Amino acid sequence: MKRTKVLITILFSILVVLCMNVFVQKKFIRTYTITELEYRGYSIQDVQEIEIKHSYLNRLLSYNEWRISVEFKKQPDVLFWFTYRDDKIVFQGVSSEPLLDKEAIHDYSEKYKNGTLLK
Repeated sequence: MKRTKVLITILFSILVVLCMNVFVQKKFIRTYTITELEYRGYSIQDVQEIEIKHSYLNRLLSYNEWRISVEFKKQPDVLFWFTYRDDKIVFQGVSSEPLLDKEAIHDYSEKYKNGTLLK
């Protein structure tokens, strides 16, 4: 009985530490994302929403552990996707609802990279 309580306590402690790690990392990644956007010429006032998602399962399956979506105020239906890898924010691509054609996606990607998206 005592052994079971110790095991449950250890498992609960590990779960709490993992949740705290994700919470703290989200704060840092949000700051890194804002810095990356400012480096590209965008201000935080241009951003409508930054959403950061984490998945330990993705990490186990060798996918991106962190997924970041940024929505700009002037482009409300277009999401710009990033990931956090090797201590860097990496641009992944563009998506929208309804779906854009291939040329529009390429155009949005190039405008973002050049810093001319909102001009």
